[in-house]
Amino acid sequence: MSITATRRRNQENVCCKTTTSIKVEALKSKATLRKKKLLHDFHELPDWQRDNDKILTGYVRETLSWKKCLYSLFYWNNETVNIYTHLVPAIVYFVFGVTLTNYFLIPVFPSTTWSDYTVINIFLMGAFLCLMCSSCFHCMKQHSEKQSDFWSKLDYLGIISLISCSMIPIIYFGYFDHVSYFSLFTIVTLVLATFCTICVLHDKFNTSTFRPFRAMFFILFGFSGLLPLTTGLFKFGLQGVLNRIRVSFVFWEALFYISGALIYGFRIPETLAPGKFDFFGSSHQIFHIMVVLGSVCHLKAIIDSYKLMHSHFHS
Repeated sequence: MSITATRRRNQENVCCKTTTSIKVEALKSKATLRKKKLLHDFHELPDWQRDNDKILTGYVRETLSWKKCLYSLFYWNNETVNIYTHLVPAIVYFVFGVTLTNYFLIPVFPSTTWSDYTVINIFLMGAFLCLMCSSCFHCMKQHSEKQSDFWSKLDYLGIISLISCSMIPIIYFGYFDHVSYFSLFTIVTLVLATFCTICVLHDKFNTSTFRPFRAMFFILFGFSGLLPLTTGLFKFGLQGVLNRIRVSFVFWEALFYISGALIYGFRIPETLAPGKFDFFGSSHQIFHIMVVLGSVCHLKAIIDSYKLMHSHFHS
């Protein structure tokens, strides 16, 4: 009897160890599966996340968790480049706006006033808001459809703030001795910004069907800056405008913005080779880089225009 009981106990121990081993292996396999499934393919996404069918892999699927959204900052996915190409410059612009610009980038003239610093910082804060809203959108949009729509609207509002805050300093320095013109064009800019904001807050505007419309919409808003430029040509002449505004950098800025918007709107290059630009080199990433380059050109144009303005006072 004792031998039989011992055998049974041994068999039970073996069974328990086997069962435990199977459970451990199952847990390991589940953990491995979870790690592998941090990234998903386009066909695995819910309908609301399916935006660009030319980007096939590398997606962070709907998380329903803020923690998981923030965790996506620490592993490579197809939004990583979009996030960091705007997050890093946003931080730089904020630091410049708070400290460095007033002390290092802006030379002080006897005629320098607080309003000069203010309009330059308006641009820096506009650039900061635009880039920060953009990076937050690309990080948080996988939370849920509701949150994606919310952050998408903030993203577009950031673009509107950048365009508006870019125009005001250039108008200020271009019409430094014509306050009425500065006031008029500033009001026009703010009215257009308000109209754009109303359109952006409309839910239909955020659908994928309206992608080309969105691109053209912001291009046209940017082109509204031609109004004060054209007026300046009639009032001051070409040389007069060149003596007031650093037009060369404004030209490069426009080139970066327009080409970036067109690339984004027509999904180049991923349309030509679906799946080849999932993680690096997609149209949206190129658009992000173009926006940063355009904003740097505009900052240079503002600083140089500031110098030109004060050169008139001391010539």
